[in-house]
Amino acid sequence: MGPEHLALMIPIIAIGGGIAAGMLKSYYKHKERMMDHMSEDQIAELDQMSRRADILDQRVAVLENILDDEIPNWRESHDKTI
Repeated sequence: MGPEHLALMIPIIAIGGGIAAGMLKSYYKHKERMMDHMSEDQIAELDQMSRRADILDQRVAVLENILDDEIPNWRESHDKTI
C-alpha cells in the first residue's frame, strides 16, 4: 500500500467515522427522548420484566446444566427432532 492509497484512505475513514458518530448521537438522543415519554409506572414495569427475564434465564441455565449432567448428549438428540 503506497502513499497514494493512504492519502485516499484517510478522508474515507474520517468521513465514515463522522457518519457513524452522528448516527450514534442520533440513536442515543432518540432513546433518551423515548425514556422521557415513559411514565414512572412504565419504567417500573419495564424494570420488573427485565428482572423476571433474568430470573427465567438463570432457571433455564440451571435446567440445561442438570440435563448436561444427567443426559450428556441431550442437545444433539434434541436438535435432530426439531
